[in-house]
Amino acid sequence: MSETLVIRLPDEPAAPLRWVILGGLSVGDVVTGTAEELAAFAIDNKVVALAPAGQVLRISASVPLKGNAKIRQALPFALEEQLVGDIDTQHFAFSGKNADGLLPVAVVDRVLLQSWLDPLADSGIQLDALYAESDAVESAPATMSVLIDEGQAIVRDANGNVTATDTPSLPLILEMLLEQQAEQLENDATVVPVDLRITCDTATHEEYGDAWDKLRLRVDNLDVSILPDGALPLLAANITASPGINLLQGEYTPKRELPIEWENWRVAAGLLGAFVLLVFILQGLTYWQLNRADSALDAAAGEVLEATFPGVDPGDNPWNELSNRLGSSETAADDPASTSFVQAVEVLSAAFVQTPGIKMETLNYRSGVVDIQLLAPDVAALDNLSKLIAKDGRFSAEILSANPSDKVVKGRLQITGAEAS
Repeated sequence: MSETLVIRLPDEPAAPLRWVILGGLSVGDVVTGTAEELAAFAIDNKVVALAPAGQVLRISASVPLKGNAKIRQALPFALEEQLVGDIDTQHFAFSGKNADGLLPVAVVDRVLLQSWLDPLADSGIQLDALYAESDAVESAPATMSVLIDEGQAIVRDANGNVTATDTPSLPLILEMLLEQQAEQLENDATVVPVDLRITCDTATHEEYGDAWDKLRLRVDNLDVSILPDGALPLLAANITASPGINLLQGEYTPKRELPIEWENWRVAAGLLGAFVLLVFILQGLTYWQLNRADSALDAAAGEVLEATFPGVDPGDNPWNELSNRLGSSETAADDPASTSFVQAVEVLSAAFVQTPGIKMETLNYRSGVVDIQLLAPDVAALDNLSKLIAKDGRFSAEILSANPSDKVVKGRLQITGAEAS
């Protein structure tokens, strides 16, 4: 079963990596090591990385455009006045618009982004997603969330806005944010008071206990949670449950080749081969049946030709000889009567193929009526022949006589146009 490997990238490139594996609802132990050691854990797992919050700018933009390509082109210019440095050196990633119609955006220096990706790629690790750590801090309605870990603090307000700072500056930052919140409450009756939720390790909680007591007076509710195993397990669980803005967009979109497990496809390939072979066999059988039916029609046409024009050799193409004979007869080939006779012969020949054992003695045609003398094995065969002729719809067939003689039945069949009957 595939699991998710979550990597926490360090602030300093030379510092070791830390990672944890999530499987279902469980979170494994935090492991610290090099990219080479990490590579063994990345095999067959989804790989997600968290970039330092202080190195990824989270901002919102108003971009009245549709389509990712157009938005990607417009973003740098829409945010140019709010950024420090050349926009051409920055990478912009975004997600869907929020409730206010604004576009959440993550901005990171291209060189810095490449410095995170290259060491992993050199060790054979390709990321499926890369998020800022701040996206892994819980965001809840009417709640200001604070995560403190290893001397750094990430503040995410009720609107999702992010502030990254060092721990000593945190009390001042929180005072400023709560002051802004108080002003909004005075000026806008629709603004809801926020709760303050702080997550930190035991040492930080003890060091800043007095600060928490002061903040408790500024908010309706203050909740402080202790991290027993550091921040990474919590960040990993949050980012997996609620992903933020994936920095791997545009030119950084992962390009993966789909692995082909031939062992898993062997049965399917065998079935496909058998299906193709069956199709060829069926096509060959159909071709053989058509050839056989064509030969039977030629034989029937030969009998009609011999009965109509005694002594004529049908040759290899009795249909051609029959057409030539009809064309040289007293009735012109394009005459309706001649056309009717040719059609009657076609229907009669097709019926002969389906009623083996019937022999034709004579065939006469006069005034649109075909009169045939036949030898049949029994009366049922004659009746079947007449029904097959009538089934075509253009002609009707009537048995005028059926006389048993020497284990055969001498019959007389008359074919007329359906309209005439």
